[in-house]
Amino acid sequence: FLNKVQGNLVSAGIPEGSIERAQGSAGELADNARTMISSGCSVLMVGNADENNAPGITDAAVKAGIPVLYFGTSPGEKEIARWKDKGWRVSYVGSSFAQSAAKRAELISTLGLEKADFDEDGEIGIAVLYTGEDKAGDQVNADTLKNLEELGVSFTELTAGEEDVYRGTDLEASMEQVVGWMSEYGKELDLILCADDTQAMGALNGISDEKKRVGHDVLIMGFGAYTESLAEAAAGNIYSTFFNDFMDQSQNASNTVLAFLKGAGADQSTGMISEYVSVTVENAQEILDIAGKMQENDPDSADIKENEDEQ
Repeated sequence: FLNKVQGNLVSAGIPEGSIERAQGSAGELADNARTMISSGCSVLMVGNADENNAPGITDAAVKAGIPVLYFGTSPGEKEIARWKDKGWRVSYVGSSFAQSAAKRAELISTLGLEKADFDEDGEIGIAVLYTGEDKAGDQVNADTLKNLEELGVSFTELTAGEEDVYRGTDLEASMEQVVGWMSEYGKELDLILCADDTQAMGALNGISDEKKRVGHDVLIMGFGAYTESLAEAAAGNIYSTFFNDFMDQSQNASNTVLAFLKGAGADQSTGMISEYVSVTVENAQEILDIAGKMQENDPDSADIKENEDEQ
């Protein structure tokens, strides 16, 4: 995302040497933002701010007369509404996790008991893998279950008990957890919801080791569209994952930054949402081709994968 934004800005005539990037932990984000504000930057881009630290960053930038573009994690509806009410030159480019959860729940609802209730007991048995790091996939998992209830889908969350909750992002640990669940729940386990695609690959390995058939005994739904999992989705081994359309977001971000540099006013103060793309066997190869093209253009990028947060 950031490499695409920088490339677009340079192509538009912005000197590459005038674009400064800072990286750090979530706890360092506010201090890094204030350092850039103090340096007198023309436009401030802030990644992965949330409703807790975004207001302070916004206030400091507005006071200094510097427009802000947030990207990645949404700073929250309340904060975005505040920009609009005040007429400030502040904007957000990112994705909607709520939309992803709604799409995933709709996929499950469309499958119905006929295609997702493998043991034919009248409900879909669901196991859920969380990262425990409050990442996007964790929210999507939780919202998916809520949406299924609203859609009237008959399901049981097999891992609802605290002793069954898995939190982690390690492939081997995810695999072991899934093997344990298959032993514990047997044919009741119909669907595994994963918070990221490392977990999905671990689940796939666990199912394969247990001599079960994906799509016949259990389904896997991932999140993140990593290159390896896209290949498995294209082969029909992972039922679905979600691709964060960074290309659409980077174009929106570039256009907004350029508009701010040209003096655009409060009409830019809005949230520009790029929907996560639902990836299934039908379009997985297309997304995989996009991933390959990205890697050709950016040799330093080994995968479409969440790396360290860059601010």
